[in-house]
Amino acid sequence: MYKNLNSWTLGISGRQSELIELALTYGFRGLDIDIHDMIKRSESKSVDHATRFLISAQKLLRIGGFDLPVAWTGDEATYKADLSLLPNIAEMAAMVGAQGCITTVLPASETLPYQDNFELHRERLGEMAGVLAPHGIRLGLTFESAPEHREGKEFEFVFQAEPLLTLIKTVPADNVGLVLDSWHWHVGGGGADQLAELTADQIVSVRLADIPDDVNLATIDDSQRVAPGEGGLIDCVAILKILADLGYDGPVSLFPCPTRFRSRTRDKTVQKAKSTLDTLWEAAGFSRSARSEETSAESDAAKSDAAKSEGAESTVNQDATA
Repeated sequence: MYKNLNSWTLGISGRQSELIELALTYGFRGLDIDIHDMIKRSESKSVDHATRFLISAQKLLRIGGFDLPVAWTGDEATYKADLSLLPNIAEMAAMVGAQGCITTVLPASETLPYQDNFELHRERLGEMAGVLAPHGIRLGLTFESAPEHREGKEFEFVFQAEPLLTLIKTVPADNVGLVLDSWHWHVGGGGADQLAELTADQIVSVRLADIPDDVNLATIDDSQRVAPGEGGLIDCVAILKILADLGYDGPVSLFPCPTRFRSRTRDKTVQKAKSTLDTLWEAAGFSRSARSEETSAESDAAKSDAAKSEGAESTVNQDATA
């Protein structure tokens, strides 16, 4: 498994080249990408333009994943329109080495009873997974366990670990798996025993967060996602050890509430995230080095290429608007 940078959950943003540079500077092996930004770039200029920085960094940086760009839980017309665009998006994502696509199973519905909603999920998730499969991309499902996401809704749906695993098993596609979010897994009733019964192939990606000691799980909300080591209810080291025993080799991201790093600069935030993952790695008995096979010269070259290319693009844009 490898340390992956998800900028959104750390509350930071930046150009694609800047995020690549941050990931490389602080020793991450993977990076989640903003597929919507790539779509805009490809439409305004070209696919080559949208992918060039990521392709140049491929030897040093994996693509941890991207969010599914399909509004699939609503009306049929919108879903079909988005689905028709997915093949080209998947092809572009595969060009940069993306192997995981992430979506959230909503915990409640205003209109669909449980069984009707279950069938809708089975059908649409299967269709979307079928589009992703030829490009070597897996569809990872996560869920929302906090009660706030179900309040005021007519029909409850999947908000616990076991029902999500059941849903995954019934989707008619081999490339559908679990996004193991330690916070939702714990709040949603998942335990170490259930995790140990999984196989590595069932897990698409891993997100780590902890819960403060004094929190009532019956009223918990997403703002109470803290970094591992700042809580006390979730043993993230034990989770990593189980994953290692399973042979999981995918991305592991720090995933607290984005406001937790609000007072830090972007560099300090990424540095702190990497330090937290390093501490977990060492506590689990893993090697701290995340890029032992790569040289610093290669990393410096990749960062330099991205910076030069982005700088050239900025100059061209300024000239065009002068």
